[in-house]
Amino acid sequence: MLALNRRPKREGDGVRREERERPWSTAESTNMELISFILSYFITKDLSMMTAFICWTPERTSELWRSASRAGVRLQLADFRRPPPMTPRGRFREAMLLDLTCPDAALIMEAASSSRGFNYRHSWLLLHNWSERALVADALSTYEILPDADVVWAAPDALLDVYKIKPGTPYLLTDLGLTRNCSQHQLRALWAALPSTVARRRDLKNVTMKGISIVTEPYNFKGWSDLRNRQIDTFPKFTYPLMMLAAQDMHFRITVCCGGRFDLRQMDLYGVSHNGSFDGLVGRLQRNDAEVGLASLFIRPDRMQAADFISETCVLFCAFIFRQPARSAVSNVFLAPFSAGVWAASAGVAAAAALLLVALRLVLERTRRGDELALFTLPETVTFALGTLCQQGFHTTPGVTSIRLVMFSTLLASLFVFTAYSAKIVAILQTPSDALRTIDDLTRSPITIGVQETTYKKVYFLESPDESTQQLYRRKILPQGERAYHSVVDGIARVRTGLFAFQVESSSGYDIIKQTFTEREKCSLKEIEAFKLPLVAVPMRKNSGYRELFATRLRWQREVGLMSRERRVWLVSRPRCDAAGGGFVSIGIGDVLPALQVLGLGALVALALLAAELVTHAMRSSRRWNNPQKLFSS
Repeated sequence: MLALNRRPKREGDGVRREERERPWSTAESTNMELISFILSYFITKDLSMMTAFICWTPERTSELWRSASRAGVRLQLADFRRPPPMTPRGRFREAMLLDLTCPDAALIMEAASSSRGFNYRHSWLLLHNWSERALVADALSTYEILPDADVVWAAPDALLDVYKIKPGTPYLLTDLGLTRNCSQHQLRALWAALPSTVARRRDLKNVTMKGISIVTEPYNFKGWSDLRNRQIDTFPKFTYPLMMLAAQDMHFRITVCCGGRFDLRQMDLYGVSHNGSFDGLVGRLQRNDAEVGLASLFIRPDRMQAADFISETCVLFCAFIFRQPARSAVSNVFLAPFSAGVWAASAGVAAAAALLLVALRLVLERTRRGDELALFTLPETVTFALGTLCQQGFHTTPGVTSIRLVMFSTLLASLFVFTAYSAKIVAILQTPSDALRTIDDLTRSPITIGVQETTYKKVYFLESPDESTQQLYRRKILPQGERAYHSVVDGIARVRTGLFAFQVESSSGYDIIKQTFTEREKCSLKEIEAFKLPLVAVPMRKNSGYRELFATRLRWQREVGLMSRERRVWLVSRPRCDAAGGGFVSIGIGDVLPALQVLGLGALVALALLAAELVTHAMRSSRRWNNPQKLFSS
């Protein structure tokens, strides 16, 4: 590397070339012009905080202080040997001024290069007299100024935008078309017309980057485009085409190394922290073994300490999927068709009919006599009213017109009620209940709980701030131990066949449901969200020089619909219920159990009454045999 404040003398160099080696203070720009250019440069970039690494005379330094104060720029003079931290992260952008003709300028360049200080957060203005591209590239060859840098080499006769695509590759120098004599208006016009940094540096010139992906089940892996087992390694398969599109968009090649397991042991391949050191994919990024991950990961605070997340790809919904139990399993279907008011009105009509028949009998007995009126006692009319509600007629036909009219009206009203009741019963038997609506309902119900076998199967239950979720985990999941965790296929199969709620990534569960459930079974599905999952995003090496490029281009994919297209391919949507009112439902013992219970209770009451009658009859007969006078008198 050539010295930044010296230039080797070449054969044939004349006096004019040597004169150009004089300090820039004696060059064509005056002190005031240079200070004006520096402040205008940063002001037009909307930067109000400047750190300066200069070795000027006290007079010129004081002039810079005064001019910066008048312009509203806060100036900090830094020591070359004890530079301030130049971390790539911060809440605001900062202007950085470096005079490369100073003796210790190389120390600052090395510090910025090693700490990734050459990034978009720091806008660097490098002052020097050289403008020849070969000399500029040679002077900066050992420093890492990557595509996310904002670095301009300011010579008296040229402003050069400098960066390199990858460590070890040549610098790319772009002449901005201005000199240090330009005005603030010209600088503003330049920034307005100049494309963004991402647009200018999107072409990565076919460089090769190292990526890492996940294959958790190599024996089931049939390629990145295999749709037969979408529930296996869904997010690596979903992210891979997005990164391939990014490679075509930004003109780079990517070599993939897969972290996988090739034995039957369970291991977390996405990344879990062990005393600050991660394993799996995040561990590879933490150790700088790869540049970017080709599998979307959950954004967690601990992972953010080891890797950057450049763009979220989807929102993952994780819920308990189960089939709502039948109405007969949670309530009496024979009481469900009518509300309490309708039941009360029906009972009132029946009671009114019974009392009206008794009243008519009492009135008619004064004017006429007949055996038929003797039938309409209160017990008989109550029996008639109850039989009418059950669509049963009366055992005799009265000859009195008024009584006939009352009986006809009661039968007609009961017909309408019975028709509505029967139709509602059919609808109830075909419709699942809505008894389970919340996590607390699941906890109190007899339904069995299962959880998808994932790397985070216990983490988010334990970290959930919701007391209901914690209670469900302690009561329903923890006592089962490892028996509570199932594969997606096994868990969804149990959902189909019994009272079983399965906590699963919705997309994976939907895929199996569409393949195995009937249309009617799909309509009985219910979901209850267990906890909110973090966003899923693409990980990248910490402080990578390509972070802004990748983030911008992946956001562009989301805006134009490319990411949505891949989501529709790999993330299955909820199955539609298209057969809610079709087909038939078999009636089981549980559905008619209340009717059987009424029948059994009635039989028991009848037997009890029969026994009471027999006992009473036996007691009376015994008294008669013991009293001969009563026996012969009877």
